[in-house]
Amino acid sequence: MDIQFLIAQVNGRLPAGFVLPGPVPQPTGRCAQPRCKRTVAIKRDGTPARSCSRCLARRAASCRRRRAALTAEGGCRRCAYRKRAKGDFLCPRCRDDRDIERAQKRRDALDAAVIDEFAAQPDKVHHANNLDCGVSPWNAPRPTAEPSSGYWSPLPDPAPKESETWRWSPMNGRLHHRY
Repeated sequence: MDIQFLIAQVNGRLPAGFVLPGPVPQPTGRCAQPRCKRTVAIKRDGTPARSCSRCLARRAASCRRRRAALTAEGGCRRCAYRKRAKGDFLCPRCRDDRDIERAQKRRDALDAAVIDEFAAQPDKVHHANNLDCGVSPWNAPRPTAEPSSGYWSPLPDPAPKESETWRWSPMNGRLHHRY
């Protein structure tokens, strides 16, 4: 790094002999419409459009005239292309879209009202309860199970396997074992 440039940065002044770069030229294209040689218009965000401002205005007016003519012939007032329903000024598709938008706005207004109502409530002191401590009727300590008399009584004597005739195999003359 140049020492003069570093000193200039510390002082807040440009070094001697420093030439500021000129403005960066914007690439100005030509209008995309046939037989038009003017430069393109600049959009609100600073990017160049495809057509000049006069061609854009002319095409917008043409679109407005076409939509007005289609609406006068019985087209929808919103989209202008589909036919209106009988006794209505919107086509069924635009009517459905409008109903969905209205329902969404109504839902948003209700949500905003609930939020505002909650925000308007005074702050309350929180009183701790058993649920905050993690105790509930479902996980509360249960009494320990006490064994019943059946637990302590001896099991009955098992029946001898020889008396169970279904266990005896006639094929090999032995008792049948599962395992």
